Amino acid sequence: MYSFSKRSLDNLKNVDERLIKICNELIKVTDFTVIEGHRSLERQKELYDKGFSKIDGISKKGKHNYFPSLAIDIIPFKKGHNPFDGSKESDLMFEDLAKQFKEVAKQLNIKVQWGGNWINFSDKPHFELVN
Repeated sequence: MYSFSKRSLDNLKNVDERLIKICNELIKVTDFTVIEGHRSLERQKELYDKGFSKIDGISKKGKHNYFPSLAIDIIPFKKGHNPFDGSKESDLMFEDLAKQFKEVAKQLNIKVQWGGNWINFSDKPHFELVN
């Protein structure tokens, strides 16, 4: 069984309890890192300016900007592999993690969507609650 690093635990602070439940179940079967939960509007603007977000941090709130956060960013962890190297293996790592995340969410009766399924902007680390 895997466990969260201090970084992941800190990034789960101020995140909606439903996402925390999913993560707590998922970490039992696969290794991953929580790279971001709640996000300030300043951080949102920074990511928007760099092209990593489509939600402008000044005029609109993204799901990361709510308190508690309605979104998290997670990345798969596999020793010796970089999930951001653009390889087919990195794509498969994200797809496998997304499949597992969505399955755990379904078992817990929590509706989520994965940013990797978005048509105009793929955000593979991103998962958010659906109303």
